[in-house]
Amino acid sequence: MQGPNTGSTSEQKSGPTGQAGPAETRLALDVPPGLAVTVDGEPRGKTSQEPLVVAPGKHTLELDGPCGKASATVEAAVGALTTVSAPQFAGLQVAQLTVTAKTPEGKPANPAVFLGDWEVPGAAAQPTAIPACQLRLRLVADGLEGFMEDIEFEAGKSYQRELVLASGPDMVRIAGGHFRLGPPGPDHYDPTFNYQEAYEDFEGWPYIKTYEVDVATFDIDRAEVTAEEFHACYKAGFCADEPVLSAGTKSPPPELRKECSINNYTPMRDPRPGREKHPATCVAGWEAKKYCEWVGKRLPTDAEWEFAARSRKSEYACSWGGGYSPKVKCDRSGPNPWMREVCSSPKDDTEQGLCDMTDSVGEMMTHALVPGRPAPSDCRFNTVGRGEWPFSGGDSCTDKHQSPYRGFRCARDVSAAPAQG
Repeated sequence: MQGPNTGSTSEQKSGPTGQAGPAETRLALDVPPGLAVTVDGEPRGKTSQEPLVVAPGKHTLELDGPCGKASATVEAAVGALTTVSAPQFAGLQVAQLTVTAKTPEGKPANPAVFLGDWEVPGAAAQPTAIPACQLRLRLVADGLEGFMEDIEFEAGKSYQRELVLASGPDMVRIAGGHFRLGPPGPDHYDPTFNYQEAYEDFEGWPYIKTYEVDVATFDIDRAEVTAEEFHACYKAGFCADEPVLSAGTKSPPPELRKECSINNYTPMRDPRPGREKHPATCVAGWEAKKYCEWVGKRLPTDAEWEFAARSRKSEYACSWGGGYSPKVKCDRSGPNPWMREVCSSPKDDTEQGLCDMTDSVGEMMTHALVPGRPAPSDCRFNTVGRGEWPFSGGDSCTDKHQSPYRGFRCARDVSAAPAQG
């Protein structure tokens, strides 16, 4: 069991520093550091290496942390140091966490590490004892992207995360699993179905075929790439106009260009004033892939994107549920969603914390190879888009097509240390 000597420091010392006098009675708490502790109802700061000085006799201890409260009753002998270990606390289970984070250049990133809203003492750079339960791991680093992952920490197990933090949106780790691409509910696919003729007289989505897939664990941007982030790639010189590709790229008609968040007729793809934090729109598929390459990532596949957009649940039509009806609208954020900053409608977030997957603008991704499913034709960069529903669209190539109503986000493979050691 990991003891309290994990390199953490207490924000409030529980007892006097220095050598204890011969008459002092002390309690050493062999539990995760940084938990709020009370003795007989009196707050005594946070758990640390420093023993608590108490009166001789019986005491009730209570710990409070990200997994809730735990309590223990202990008898403190006169003038002795009594150790109270984690198993003595009812309601406390312990795991170990190690987080190593670097920049793309290999320098230490030194992020703050949180489990829920609880900051892990010492940022978990070394194996650190933590309470064990279902928690959201969050990394926060100045000037770099953050990271989130929902983890079911099991008592007695060790967890490691080795991450590269670059610039750009925070990333969320999506645990892999089996999934059904396509609409929820019974499969009523009918290749002869006429959507336009029957719009008011059908249930489900009989015009969309379903496919069973297995999705591997991956990381994906929490938010869409913004206009100012896309512009930064041009300022850095990595993204640049490619005459051959640009010549064949279809821009929006003149009456819609004012809807774009970037000015795609300027060499640096400058954001339009006031739109800097809006999703980068009027970006072609080849341009989106170039940006993701610049930040060391890639576009998500449509299987990954749909899996994440529907909160990993085949029975969901939207990020938040939605049931089995095409009359339900996934976007509950109001009119003109393409005219808002990213992550401005948290009620539509996925259960894993992703923003704007089924509201805001549509998004681009690459077409995954799924047995029996046709691929888009004449699509060099293999990019497709999704729109009103996370499982609709995906057949039209977006390689050379810019739209004011479509943005993108990036993803990456997971190649970190295993979850459990």
